[in-house]
Amino acid sequence: MRMRQDRQRRWPAAVWLASLGLLLAGTAAVPAPASGAWNEFGLRASAVPAAGDTIVEPFFAFVLGCAEADSLGTWDGVDVAAFAIARGRPSRLPVDLLVSVQRRRPAPGTEGRYAGARVLAEWVIAFDRPLGFPLPYSILGYHPGSLRLSRTLQLAELAAVDLTLRWREKRRQQERPLDSVRVFACEKGYLLLDADGVVDRLLGDLLDDSWTVGFVTARDGAARLGLGLMLGRDGRPIYGEFDFARDRIEAHGRPLAGALASAARRWLDPTGGLLPEPWVEE
Repeated sequence: MRMRQDRQRRWPAAVWLASLGLLLAGTAAVPAPASGAWNEFGLRASAVPAAGDTIVEPFFAFVLGCAEADSLGTWDGVDVAAFAIARGRPSRLPVDLLVSVQRRRPAPGTEGRYAGARVLAEWVIAFDRPLGFPLPYSILGYHPGSLRLSRTLQLAELAAVDLTLRWREKRRQQERPLDSVRVFACEKGYLLLDADGVVDRLLGDLLDDSWTVGFVTARDGAARLGLGLMLGRDGRPIYGEFDFARDRIEAHGRPLAGALASAARRWLDPTGGLLPEPWVEE
C-alpha cells in the first residue's frame, strides 16, 4: 500500500532499530562518559534528565536522552549496559558488542552543510567489528531478515525544529503541527536489511531490502514519533514507523508518518553529496 502524495513505500522500521535508539524513557539518567573520555565541558558529561516512561528499549532511551539534553561526551559499552540494568530491562540490540557512543559538536564552519538546517551535533557509534544479526523484532509474526552494520556509523544530528505537516487522506486535506522534529542523517558507514526471500514473498510491499539514509523523531502532542528512512535496491524511497511505547514495528505506517518522511527527505538525499552512495559497503 503506497501513499499517493509522496510515493514512498511503507516499510516497517526494522533498520531503525539496529542503529541508534533515539528516545528517552524511565527515570534513570545517562551515565557519565567513560573515565578519561572527551567532552567539551570536561571529562564528565552532564546527566540526562528523564523525559517520561513511554520508551521501552534502553538503547533508544539512552541516545535520545543525550540529544534532548544536548549532552556531549563519549560513553563505552559498559556505560550503556549499566544504563539498561538501571532501568531494569535488557536491550534487544547488540550492546555487548558496542565499543563507544560519542556525541560531539561539528567542526567549525561545517554546521551549515545542510540547506535550511543547522548541524547541532555529530554521532559516532563504534562496534568491535562489522555486524550481521537477525532482526530482533517480528513483523506480523514473521522474522523478516538480517541486519548488517558497518563497524562505525557517523550521523549528523540537525537542530530540532517545529513543522506543520499537510497531506491528503481520504480525499480530505489534513494538517498537523509537530514539535521538536529531529533529523539524523547517516553520513558514514552503512546500515541495511537483507530481507528473507520467503518472508519477502509473503509480505510483498511491506518488506524489501533497504539501505538506511537517516532517522527522524518528533513530538505529536504528548506522543513521540520515530521513523527510519531508507532506499530500496531500485532507489525507491521507503519509510518505516516504530511504536516506542509498545516496543514494536508498525506494519502499516500512518499517513502522518508518511507526511513526516516526505518532509525530511530534503535532507536525506544521497545525490546531494553528503551521504554515502547507497549499496556500497565501505
